[in-house]
Amino acid sequence: MVSAVGSIKDLNSARAEFDDSSRILPDEEIYPPGEIRPQTTEARTLLLRVTNPEGPQTQASQGDIFAVIHIPASSDFAAVLTINPSTQIESGQTFAALADEDGWPVVVAIAEEFLGIRVDHVAELEVSALGRVVDELGSLPVYSRTAFSSGQTEFVEGTNNLDSSTTGVFTAADPVDDAGQTRTRNQRAALRALIHALKSGGLAKDPNKGATVLSHFASGIHHDAALTTLELGKIANSLRQLQADDIAVVTVPTTSRRADDDTVVIDFDSEAMPALKDALAGKDLPDFFRYLVSLGY
Repeated sequence: MVSAVGSIKDLNSARAEFDDSSRILPDEEIYPPGEIRPQTTEARTLLLRVTNPEGPQTQASQGDIFAVIHIPASSDFAAVLTINPSTQIESGQTFAALADEDGWPVVVAIAEEFLGIRVDHVAELEVSALGRVVDELGSLPVYSRTAFSSGQTEFVEGTNNLDSSTTGVFTAADPVDDAGQTRTRNQRAALRALIHALKSGGLAKDPNKGATVLSHFASGIHHDAALTTLELGKIANSLRQLQADDIAVVTVPTTSRRADDDTVVIDFDSEAMPALKDALAGKDLPDFFRYLVSLGY
């Protein structure tokens, strides 16, 4: 009984921290003008940014994780898409450059324009807070296609087990000079492992652990006003009830090319993006995303 009372107290404390007004980003600082946005639907879409100020990148957001979590109205599938910040958007400017210059409204506008879905919530999480979550869950087994090092940290080709000290390094480092393509795949691998760990970690059956994980998230998060702990719980519950093959974690399809100065340029894949938008609009979403997974995206 004492343990149960303590768990409730800890959970309420974590909820209060997450919902505290200091954690809320005003809508006018997040969203673009309403007239250029897609219509509201019964789907739930969260745009997550994991910031990494200590990363090796030269641009502030170059090593950040940008991911869209989309749960359709049917709640029978979930699509998680990681976006390469080096992707060119317009006039030679990359997603990262626009994010650094114009902030959340442009980030949301780009995601909505190229994916064709309305972003309902945004969350900005510090990578240090994510690291504390990882330690609480145990570790994250992630696969790397190549061996690489960053600073004093070495990663092997194959499975690496991330903890609080290596999660930020693995997701921010550029193992290959390919304009962030390999880094984005590493970010996808980390998110895939995180979702699996949250699903299989028994948080619903262990209130103490659930409260601690929520507290770790709350310690380093800022979010829109509508993303309360109640709304977060609905999103988490939707993911928890899905089978592993009903959650697809992929990278947004891109193509690469060499510019005249021999730098690698990344563009959204003009052939794949229309099919991606159709799928997110509700047309064969599970089949299309399982197909992307089978292709290695």
